[in-house]
Amino acid sequence: MIKFDFNGKVALVTGASRGIGKAICHALLESNCKVIGTYASNDAAADKCRQAFNHFGDDFYLVKSDASCRKQAANLFTHAQEHFNQPIHLLVNNAGILQQGDFNQLSDEQWDNTFAVNLKGPFILSQEFLRHAASGAAIVNISSVGGQTGGNKAPDYAATKAALISLTRSVARLGAEKNIRSNAVAPGWIKTEIFNKQQLDALQQQAEAVIPLKRMGTPDEVANSVLFLLSDAASYITGHCINTNGGMYFG
Repeated sequence: MIKFDFNGKVALVTGASRGIGKAICHALLESNCKVIGTYASNDAAADKCRQAFNHFGDDFYLVKSDASCRKQAANLFTHAQEHFNQPIHLLVNNAGILQQGDFNQLSDEQWDNTFAVNLKGPFILSQEFLRHAASGAAIVNISSVGGQTGGNKAPDYAATKAALISLTRSVARLGAEKNIRSNAVAPGWIKTEIFNKQQLDALQQQAEAVIPLKRMGTPDEVANSVLFLLSDAASYITGHCINTNGGMYFG
C-alpha cells in the first residue's frame, strides 16, 4: 500500500462495507484520514467491516444509506459534521450494482435500479458535495473498464459506468471554480469477496489470456489509484480517468 497523509481530513466513501470500498476505507484510515462509510443493505458485511476497523476507534463511522435518495444523501453531510465536528473534504462514489443477464430479458425495473444506484447516487452526492466543500476538496468516482468497452452481459451496468466518466468530467469543470477536483478510476477484473474460489479460478485463467499483466487486480491496487487522485500529489489533475486494469484497456 502506498502511503499518503490525509491528516485533518474527512472522507465519505459509499459502498464501504466490502470489496473495493472497504479497501479504500482501510487505505484512507491508514493514511490518517477520518472516514464516514455507507452501505445499502448487507448488515452482516457491515458488522464485519466495523469489527475489522474497530482499532481505528471514532475515526471510522459506518451508516446505512441510500445515496440515490436526496434526503439520505444530504443527511450524510450532517452525520459527518456531527460525528467528526468537521465537513467532508473527500468524496469517493464507489457504491454500485451489477446484475448479469441477457439483454433481451433486461427489464425496465432493473435498468432504472442500476441507473439509480450507479449514476443518480453519484450525481446527488457530487451536487451536495459541491455545495458544502471548500477549496482543495476532491472527488473520485469508481467507474469500470466495462464503461469503456461496453458489456454484452450487463449493458445497463456498462452504460452507467460510461456515463459516470462523463459526469466526472462535467463536475471537474464545475468544481474548478472552487478549486475542487473530480476524477475517476476504472478498475478491470478485481479479486473481491463477491466471487467464490471456483469463479476466481476461472477468471484468473481468462485473465492470463486477455490481460497483458496476466492476472486480476486487487482492491488495494484500486485503492492506491484512488488515494493518489485524492491527494495533493494530484493537485493539477482533474477530469481524468485512471485505468487500473492491468492493460486490459488503454484508451
